[in-house]
Amino acid sequence: MAVSLPWSTTIFGIFTALWLIALVTVIDIFQFRKRLLDPACWLPVSLFGLAVIGMLWADAPWGARVHATGSMTKLLAIPLLIYQFERSESGMRVFVAFLASCTVLLAVSWLNWFDPRTILFSARTVGVPVKNWITQGVEFTLCIFGSTALSVTMWRERRPYFALCFLALSMAFLLNLAFVASSRTSLVSLPILLLISTLRYLDWRRALMLYLAIVAIGTLTWCGASNLRLRIESIQQQYASTSDQPTSVGIRLLYWSKALTFVGSAPLVGHGTGSIRSLFERDAIGKTVVEEQIVANPHNQTLYFAIEWGVIGVALLWVMWIAHLVMFAEKRWISWLGIFVVSQNIFDSLFNSHISDYVEGWIYVLGVSVAAGMISKFRELPACYSVQVGAPKIAALIEGAGGDQQSAPPWNPASRI
Repeated sequence: MAVSLPWSTTIFGIFTALWLIALVTVIDIFQFRKRLLDPACWLPVSLFGLAVIGMLWADAPWGARVHATGSMTKLLAIPLLIYQFERSESGMRVFVAFLASCTVLLAVSWLNWFDPRTILFSARTVGVPVKNWITQGVEFTLCIFGSTALSVTMWRERRPYFALCFLALSMAFLLNLAFVASSRTSLVSLPILLLISTLRYLDWRRALMLYLAIVAIGTLTWCGASNLRLRIESIQQQYASTSDQPTSVGIRLLYWSKALTFVGSAPLVGHGTGSIRSLFERDAIGKTVVEEQIVANPHNQTLYFAIEWGVIGVALLWVMWIAHLVMFAEKRWISWLGIFVVSQNIFDSLFNSHISDYVEGWIYVLGVSVAAGMISKFRELPACYSVQVGAPKIAALIEGAGGDQQSAPPWNPASRI
């Protein structure tokens, strides 16, 4: 699942079905019911339940209601994955597999940028071989911080060559965002995620040195990356544009203003599941609009939930985000990664609807669930155990590299999934 997610939703769906079948054959219902009592598990299930109930009062075609409910089905995987990776030793393999898959995507992206004729896929944007630059930006941003964290871990373990390799990989992802395919959302989220990581894990002296180095690198990159300058400068230009031709920034502002109007007419329980497109269509009656102005997604996750399920939906969404952040309060490497996944999803959801989107939503589900399961397993173990988990050497090294160096004992094969 982790390998296929950056490339193909169809293949990912096949592996997801196989995973679910495999899990159902070994799950302990009693233990799983106990896991559902955790807010991090029952809140995503409640959001899905709200989407199902919201179909009853929605003023929209049933096809739209079912489709909108289907976009929330992925949240049901969160408690299942947390349950599994409390008992599995393969959590780190999932993250390494995702990083490896994105590294291949990175290589193809650079290859396409250097010579578009070499591309093996039907890409509409140079440097974006599959999907779109928003999705690719989300994946590459996580890989930047994940690779950096691996570099720090390897350095602390006195493995300088591995540390340099992961640092170089992180820079390759960063330079791709600057020179090849610059997602404005990812570019804006990078400094936010950087602040979160440095303020939490570095003292002020090291953080200051890092900021100075980043300013120097950023200045050089800004001077050399014309693509980056155009993407950033276009924000102000599109905002101030008086042209009748719709722009990306102008369209988003239009979505948000109309969304607030829709929310005001049904603030408590919303207009129902799948109602967004119908609302935009009715609002366009008698007006001259372009196709881009009629959408089923206001490009803001909070407004998405507010339109369809009102205050109740927004409250459940934000409480879920907070509950998932609280899970990663410890200063372990895996907690660091979990914080990145949740923080990126929250921030990026100001400009997109990443919980409702397929790939971005599944990235959140996999990242949060696997990390939460691994953290939960560590909390239940004595601190005196050493790392003997049967995983690859690098995975075992990273699993044991938490803030207090607590590790897992030899795991009972009978409890493995």
